[in-house]
Amino acid sequence: MQKIVLTCIICTFIIIPLGAGAAGLDGSVPLLCSLTKAFECYEDEGCIPASVPGLNLPRFLKIDLAQKKVTGVKEGSRTTVIQNVSEIDGKLFLQGAEEAIENVRDGIGWTVAIMEDTGNMVLTGSGDDVAFSVFGACIPQ
Repeated sequence: MQKIVLTCIICTFIIIPLGAGAAGLDGSVPLLCSLTKAFECYEDEGCIPASVPGLNLPRFLKIDLAQKKVTGVKEGSRTTVIQNVSEIDGKLFLQGAEEAIENVRDGIGWTVAIMEDTGNMVLTGSGDDVAFSVFGACIPQ
């Protein structure tokens, strides 16, 4: 009897929360993501720590796959279009590319990978001789 009770406790506190946490991380509902740690990388210098605001990124992002857009949560934040969505090996991949300032060679391509089982995310971006890696986490909104 004690083994049955112990098994129920394990299921309640370990297995069920894992499944519940993954609900919605497949992009079926909008996501709220927090960007927490960033790096800026150059071919000759390697990668150096960077701040999320220093990379001109918002601390929080809203991802809406139904509307295919990513937006910062603050009023007046920029919006970028999601051009490609793929789901592979329990990861949701979003991709896009954009030009920030017209007539300036500052275009960047980006990919967001969201782990559907944990909500952990990695944002990577690349442009002229520079790459960015930003780590964070997402939850269903």
